[in-house]
Amino acid sequence: MIFDKKSFSVVLCMLAILGTLGGCSAPGASVVDENLLGMADSGTEQMTIIITCNSKLDHFAAAVKERFPDIRLVQDCYTGQYRISEHIARIENHDFGDILMVKAGHIPKTDMSDHLMDLSTQIFPAHFNPNVLQADEDGHIRLIPGPLSFNCNIYNKTLFEENSWEVPGDYEELLALSQKIDRTGIRGFRNSYFDSASQSYQIYQYSVFSALDTLTQVEGQNWHNKLMAGEKISLEPMETAFQDMRRMMDTGAVRAEDMDVTLNANLEAMANREVAIGSGEIDHIRRLNSNSKDEFCFMPHFSMTDGQGWLLNLGFFFGVNNELKQPGNEKKRKAVMELMDFIASEEGQNLLVEDGLGMMPATIGAVIPDDPVLDQIHTHIESGRYIMRPTYDMFSSVLSTDIGGFIRGEIDSREILDKCSLILEQGSAPVQVLGEAEEDFTIPQAGCLKADALRAATGTDIALIAVSEVNGYDPVGGTRAKLYKGFVTEDDITRMTQIHMDTPLMSMSVSMMGHELLSLLEYGATSGQEQQEGKVSRFHPFAVSGVNLTYHLDREEGERVSGVILEGGGKLQPDALYTISYIKGAFTEGTLDGTETGITMTDALRNYVMTEKRVAPDKDRIRFKAAKRP
Repeated sequence: MIFDKKSFSVVLCMLAILGTLGGCSAPGASVVDENLLGMADSGTEQMTIIITCNSKLDHFAAAVKERFPDIRLVQDCYTGQYRISEHIARIENHDFGDILMVKAGHIPKTDMSDHLMDLSTQIFPAHFNPNVLQADEDGHIRLIPGPLSFNCNIYNKTLFEENSWEVPGDYEELLALSQKIDRTGIRGFRNSYFDSASQSYQIYQYSVFSALDTLTQVEGQNWHNKLMAGEKISLEPMETAFQDMRRMMDTGAVRAEDMDVTLNANLEAMANREVAIGSGEIDHIRRLNSNSKDEFCFMPHFSMTDGQGWLLNLGFFFGVNNELKQPGNEKKRKAVMELMDFIASEEGQNLLVEDGLGMMPATIGAVIPDDPVLDQIHTHIESGRYIMRPTYDMFSSVLSTDIGGFIRGEIDSREILDKCSLILEQGSAPVQVLGEAEEDFTIPQAGCLKADALRAATGTDIALIAVSEVNGYDPVGGTRAKLYKGFVTEDDITRMTQIHMDTPLMSMSVSMMGHELLSLLEYGATSGQEQQEGKVSRFHPFAVSGVNLTYHLDREEGERVSGVILEGGGKLQPDALYTISYIKGAFTEGTLDGTETGITMTDALRNYVMTEKRVAPDKDRIRFKAAKRP
């Protein structure tokens, strides 16, 4: 347990002695950059370089700290399933750091050409094979790749050896082998087509078929980029994917019943020898090898159009903020290019592998990891083609239902593509506007907006919302999503309120005395890991609604909060009773005797914005203070 109510009286005494209920800001304090909470003053003259990333890069950052003592790398890290819409929002508002890390599948979502520097004149693009670099028709290179990832078929090697089944070498051999195994009573080949709450596996598998037969070729990648740009082009490559799926259906490798099979159920069936071949990633094959007496190995995907194997994909890319070209940024630009060169080295790529961005460096001549699961595919790795799975988000309203209808024989591919063509012709449906933001919000201000919404929805006196910080610190219920000036849409609501798309954050309410609330504020927000360990790494302030206050970030517990004033203007009373709303899980289980309200954070914010119609950041509600450097 992190703290209990017995400690509240102790904290209250400290607060009373220090006068924190109505104190003023300490002299010699400096104003804090709200968007960089968690970034302590280094006390040196280091050059601060901010990398905006959607996955923590702790191994890479530790190496930078050791190798580049004059550079302080700060991770502006937004994680969670909302990161596609967060990426789009940040690019459209040119709100990212000196270096941008972007997931490959997000690249076509929005045009980044005006926001990223051309790197084609730098030395480090030469560290990669030309086919992994995304150059436009004028030869501009704005992104360099991170490590390579693997997405392949997985087969039961032990079962194959027992039955003398030969590993196929091309597409036709795969289909023939699949039918041969089917006749033994074991399913030869099966993928999952089950739609989970977080992903449509029907669209996912269809996209893999499309990747195999389209994006292994340069013209296919160019076609996909034009499609994502909204150009009115032929959808023949999508028809090819349907033809591939039809071939698989005719041979029994794709069946209507597969739409009820989850990914985990398919992996379990493979472990139980009910399925001989299925698709998966490196973690899946390790899971199978850990939970089964059989040995499982990789087998490449195969293309219908040329019969060859498809194996490698690039998960993440890195670019440089175009603002570094402006006069006065020469020193920082030089430091950033040094870091980009490090990213493009085999050492840098291996560090990114340790951070989970891929399985091996994408650089020329990189050593293939000494990993048993890769033994069977060295040749394919060395000669593989590098692609990314296409995204058909604009057609999701059609594909999410009609792919299933196609597999069940209820609709043909021509009807599906006609619907997609109509969307391409008419454009996407207009986005529903829920309200309008009058100005840009900082991250704590966005947290306060969420607290306002929660307080209004639950009818409590005060609401508390945790705030995520730099370097990947995510307290329970916190995000690093801001609200930007302009129209507020459903995407904005989702990216600000849901870490997991299929698990909305639920709210709680509780009654407590004023001194108990102060104890909560003094202790601060916590992550799930901190709650498990029973200790915090440092102080993490809450965003609030219903009170104004000052946080002193560099003080000890008991001196961190001052100037606490109720929204109506009166002081918070230690012995008065207040109702508080917060996110379920924000405090260690058993700490508070709160009750669930049945209200989600997502619904609360959506309804609040729709009711208020116009929202603006409260710039005076929270004041952050830290000691000035001597």
